[in-house]
Amino acid sequence: MRALIFAAMIGSCYLAGCVQRGDVLTRDSDKHDASMATLGTDVSCGDAHAGAIIDGTAYFWGQNDQGQLGLGNTQNQARPLPILGSKAWRQVASGSEHSCGLDTSGQVYCWGDNSRGQLAQNDRDSRLTPFAVPLPQPATQLSTKFNHTCALLINAALYCWGQNDEGQLGQSDQPPAGDTTANDALNPVRVGTANWRVVDTGQGHTCAISLDGSLFCWGRNSDHELGADSRIQVREPIQVLPAGPWLDVAGGQNHTCGIMQDFTLWCWGANTGTDANGGPLGHAALQLASPTQVGTAADWTRVHTNTFHSCALNQSAEMWCWGRNAEGQLGTSDVDSRTTPVRVASNITAVGTGRFMTCAVNRAGIVACTGANDVGELGTGDTDRRNVLTPVSPGVP
Repeated sequence: MRALIFAAMIGSCYLAGCVQRGDVLTRDSDKHDASMATLGTDVSCGDAHAGAIIDGTAYFWGQNDQGQLGLGNTQNQARPLPILGSKAWRQVASGSEHSCGLDTSGQVYCWGDNSRGQLAQNDRDSRLTPFAVPLPQPATQLSTKFNHTCALLINAALYCWGQNDEGQLGQSDQPPAGDTTANDALNPVRVGTANWRVVDTGQGHTCAISLDGSLFCWGRNSDHELGADSRIQVREPIQVLPAGPWLDVAGGQNHTCGIMQDFTLWCWGANTGTDANGGPLGHAALQLASPTQVGTAADWTRVHTNTFHSCALNQSAEMWCWGRNAEGQLGTSDVDSRTTPVRVASNITAVGTGRFMTCAVNRAGIVACTGANDVGELGTGDTDRRNVLTPVSPGVP
């Protein structure tokens, strides 16, 4: 997830217990306990778990086989539970099977799976509770979606750690020979010497925007995740053209999307899936070798993506999504995939896209999710799939 956007107010509908369906907030007392009414400000989705900041506390739910929920155990949870500790949190980030958080002092913590060093603890041992990441200065932004993690520091330096077989840490090193884990970074390593203001992690690649608005990406490029460059792997930052300047960027499994400072939306790479109908690019093409504008709108502010679908916010706080929808992750009240963006909800302040799910926070502070729910990753207290944004139901620790 990128920089936190705070919700504006607690609305009376949220206090009563509501479900969001398009523009309509309707009461659903069976799914949302009004006594748990709280203010959500950030949300993040991983493979099959999710997290949110609610009243300054980090809550996680869903799959927990690697301790990615930060609860001190490995039991799946169908309701959000607060992670161990008494920190006040600013941002949460969910990887494949690990999680990280940024507290209000700028300290980064990570927990869960550590097989690729994604917790930055100088080993590969998983952790069931949050452990501090050793960084030289406080962090301002955090990103993880798969098996590596990056943090942007207050001095605009960028540090990353974790999986590095495809150059996703930008270290200008040689590809590993034989052992694909040999180049993993078990501690944070600095990426170049540039000053950065936005970072986002894909699966085998990473992208960041420099202070002057230039966009750079590095890592796997077999599907043009890095743009028009013909190399299938680039292990140091290279500039992505057009020059921009760029406002936001989001890395996915085999693709990238970004927003220029004129508020136009662009995507490139592969439409992950069997065909373009279920892809995250916002186009019918199977692959886009260079950034290609999505539609004609020029009012986009944030973009989010993961593997099979994408979502974006515009200046009116409307959430639009596109791509695979077989699990209901687009929140369109059906399971029909979309090749181009479709309007899903209004008054949205934060979005998280997972592998087969989407979560969002609206201006009333409601944290709601839609999509797959096999292990409780929607936080609704059950394992039933949803095809509309449905408020999470926090549990009692």
